[in-house]
Amino acid sequence: MRWLLALGLLALMSSMQAQELSQADDRPPLRWIVMPYPPLHISDGPMAGKGIVDEYLGAVTASLSGYRHVREEMTPARAWQLIRAGENICHPGALYTPERAKYTLFSDSPALFPSLAFMVRLEDYKALFAPQMTIAAADMLARTNLRLGLVADRSYYVFLDNLLSAGNVYQRATVLSSLHGPLSLYRMLQSGRIDYIIEYPWINRYMVDTIQAPEAHELVALSIRELPQFAKGYVACPKTLWGERVIMAVNRWVAEQKNTETNRQRMAVWLDRNTLPRYMKAYEEMIAPVTRP
Repeated sequence: MRWLLALGLLALMSSMQAQELSQADDRPPLRWIVMPYPPLHISDGPMAGKGIVDEYLGAVTASLSGYRHVREEMTPARAWQLIRAGENICHPGALYTPERAKYTLFSDSPALFPSLAFMVRLEDYKALFAPQMTIAAADMLARTNLRLGLVADRSYYVFLDNLLSAGNVYQRATVLSSLHGPLSLYRMLQSGRIDYIIEYPWINRYMVDTIQAPEAHELVALSIRELPQFAKGYVACPKTLWGERVIMAVNRWVAEQKNTETNRQRMAVWLDRNTLPRYMKAYEEMIAPVTRP
């Protein structure tokens, strides 16, 4: 008799679990593009899932509980190909361009992304550049006494690529392979074997916390004058009825978040001392005044 009761209880529990699974699976899927570029997305190590865009994505998916969220890793080219084709997939940290707007719906912006900068050691910044926080790219590259480190076959923006290919910049620079180039150049900058690299301002925090590379010197981002200091980041979905519904839901989340210090800090914690105060001010001017924690 007891075994019949146990069997009945087991069947009831299995039915309940199957019903819960069925209910979860009944939610429409929302596929999210994840690009394998740390620290935007960090897939392993002590900070796995805590990358810059990971933090935004975790917050927005928590607010969109009506969807079953699926993350798919892919290259930028593949991502925009799928959005152009109208597939039910969204990009959590996209930059706006007029060309993309022809086939893409962009949300209201919850985020600011800093541009590429010349990363130098703090002591060199104080000795050679302070108090200026920006420098023209041609002026920096003309300083032949400073040793530059570059990643082979990397595009740094079209106008920078043109400057780098002119004259003998590549010939006098230290150029490393694209596979481990950023990490190796960071270590060379820390050890004093080179004097500057062209990188995003979050490179130092990523290398120290994620790669756990030694931090012998604090790094400072010297902004490149020809580039906008910050660019808005958006959620991007295909220009379809499905995409419109997702963007409407995302915009409700943005409206709740953009005035909070919590949202501003999602990027702020990654920035160096030169970029941080400019970012804090730009956030209020370009995203929204911060009025809540």
